[in-house]
Amino acid sequence: MKENLFLSLYLFFIFIVVTVVSVLMPKLSRKEIVFGVRVPESKINMQEIRDIKKRYVVNNLLIEIPAAVLFTFLNYIFFSVGMILFTVFAFIFINYFVYLISNRQMKALKNQQNWFNGKKQSVVVDTDFSRERINTLVSPWFFIIPVIIVVINIALGYSNYSGLPSRVATHWDFSGNITGYQNKSLFLIWEMPITQIFITAVFFICYKSIGWSKQQLSPPNPKSSARKNRVFRRVWSIYMTVFCIFMNSIFTMANFMIFSIFNINPKIFGFIIIAFIVIVFSSIIVISLKLGQGGANIKLPGEKIADSTLQTDKDDDSNWRFGNTIYYNPDDPSLFIEKRFGIGWTINAGRPAGMAIYIGLVVFVVVVIFICIIRD
Repeated sequence: MKENLFLSLYLFFIFIVVTVVSVLMPKLSRKEIVFGVRVPESKINMQEIRDIKKRYVVNNLLIEIPAAVLFTFLNYIFFSVGMILFTVFAFIFINYFVYLISNRQMKALKNQQNWFNGKKQSVVVDTDFSRERINTLVSPWFFIIPVIIVVINIALGYSNYSGLPSRVATHWDFSGNITGYQNKSLFLIWEMPITQIFITAVFFICYKSIGWSKQQLSPPNPKSSARKNRVFRRVWSIYMTVFCIFMNSIFTMANFMIFSIFNINPKIFGFIIIAFIVIVFSSIIVISLKLGQGGANIKLPGEKIADSTLQTDKDDDSNWRFGNTIYYNPDDPSLFIEKRFGIGWTINAGRPAGMAIYIGLVVFVVVVIFICIIRD
């Protein structure tokens, strides 16, 4: 199979997965947060809200699937790094645009209904959270495993460096043919370990942010929501640790191929990567559906449904920007906070450190795109 056809089909698979996840996103988010808009729990089953959710699903299918087909065709015909980057960012924009339609419909409905007028709004704080958050996550010592893997890669690189030819094969297509070489240099020893160090650092920061992030509890039933939140954090901390170890293992296999330590068939390695990607995406979807944002979908034994008509969460929509996707609150000391739509955490852009992270990410993406384009 030609590499451009394979990569085009691979991108099509990614586009479809993103569409499926987008369709499922309302089921993953907190029930009282509908398309980024806070809603009293007593109103979440209104027919108007159900209609907006149905239109969101239809919009995803009618807009994103044709876009995925079109972008796949463009990538196959005009195969290049520039085209791949264009179609990927265009699809992300389309996905955000579909969400934004429903977000604006929810804002209009909320303003029309005045749901929070006369409601007792509360913010619940778990005083034991700061003391117990360390025990909530899986032990950070598990990150010693990827560190050991990095050290092994460095040691194997130096021990096998002398036996390398002057030009070393570093890239293969999915038919097993060599498509890329690098001149023999000490950089070959450190190229993969540097990548692994970066990946490990990113996952460790994500792991720590799970513990650092602000806890959000439901005022009608704070004890149950606190227990669910702890389960949610622990499961995702385990996932971050395991995923980090597997990522480092995949890069180690690639390093073995480059240094000819083991004779790994490139076709088999390609299928391993595909299987790894499928497992990653499917596990994220399954865990997200099972837990929900903040543990909202977890069913506790003996849990009672609390009366949400007397009090509700504080209406904090004013602290969210760009379709309720970016949190900006200078008065909130928290740097990490739960995402408004979907699963995971986001950054408080109202904090200096948060703004610095956003700017750093933008600069990083621009630099990576520039490097990819000039090397194409």
